[in-house]
Amino acid sequence: MLPFKMRIYQYIAEAEKAVNADDILMDLKAEYGTERQFNRKRVEHYLDAIAAVGMIKETNLGFNEGGELTIDYEPTQLGLERLKYIPKK
Repeated sequence: MLPFKMRIYQYIAEAEKAVNADDILMDLKAEYGTERQFNRKRVEHYLDAIAAVGMIKETNLGFNEGGELTIDYEPTQLGLERLKYIPKK
């Protein structure tokens, strides 16, 4: 199993659409839901870190049903090129 931060990156890079923290929390719950780091705050921190190094970029801002800000992300060209270094599932 990949470290959670790398799995978030892999999930975004392999997604066919832009994704946000809510999508990640919903779709990766079966894999990482029992870990203490599996929470919205940590996911958003990881997304900021991955974006800061140019692997993903923000595409859209909105609000979820709870009124929380959501930011959609998609991979950059650099991010797609670096995906080859992540082991396959």
